[in-house]
Amino acid sequence: MNHFNIPTYDILSFEREIGNGVTNPLLMRTQHDLYVVKTIDHKEEPKVLINELVCYKLAKLLDIPIPDVAVVNISQHIIQSTPKLIELGVQPGKHFGSKFVSKAQPNLQPPMLRIATNLEDIPSIILFDQIIYNDDRTTNRGNLLFDLKQKRLLAIDHSHVFKIGALWDEVQLKRIHEEGICLIKEFHGHNYKVLLKYVNGNNPFNKVLQKVSELTIAAIEWCVSDIPDEWGLTDGERGVMIEFIWYRIENVAEILKLLKDQCPDWKGGDLSGF
Repeated sequence: MNHFNIPTYDILSFEREIGNGVTNPLLMRTQHDLYVVKTIDHKEEPKVLINELVCYKLAKLLDIPIPDVAVVNISQHIIQSTPKLIELGVQPGKHFGSKFVSKAQPNLQPPMLRIATNLEDIPSIILFDQIIYNDDRTTNRGNLLFDLKQKRLLAIDHSHVFKIGALWDEVQLKRIHEEGICLIKEFHGHNYKVLLKYVNGNNPFNKVLQKVSELTIAAIEWCVSDIPDEWGLTDGERGVMIEFIWYRIENVAEILKLLKDQCPDWKGGDLSGF
């Protein structure tokens, strides 16, 4: 996929709290559509928004099924006219929005996958999680959606990635990087128990590996570019994030070896190119 611009929309109104996930996202209306918005407020730090935007861009390059996103601008006027936003301490300015999927079911269950039209994306999601070190996907029942209209599995919620979520800084991410390659912890949590039966056959990762092979360091630099200034990403943090992601991409072969031991229905296949 070619590089693309992330749109910026103005928030017109607050609809309700979503009530799903640690970050307590908000359903808000823009001039184009409804978005699930993660904000900078009393509770959440800008790193949550940085993680989401960077991982979205990487997901699109790897053809991971994920809702479209936008940077959304919340004005002081909207905040002052909305008691809930005042209560939450939402700051005026740019925040992260993921397009609302109106007919969708969280809490993934096996019957949903029996009618899913994109089962071939399951290995892609699992490998993507290892690249971004997304511990949250295995046990958090709210960060996979099943689109009931399209009958597609969607990956959402990438705030708690890079092993320690929004707590990372330049020093911490360097330390995690130096620990070497490993899989996410609690690999056999609820969601992965449901997903792993679809990592089967001889070459289940072929689709995503083709996309991985097309990545360059310039593509990762693009993923970490154009972060809104008010989110506070420093040049040093940008650099270590690029190094972290690129190192894990360069070591996909090692990740695949570790995955092979955890995926009993994966029969093998030629991985000599990775």
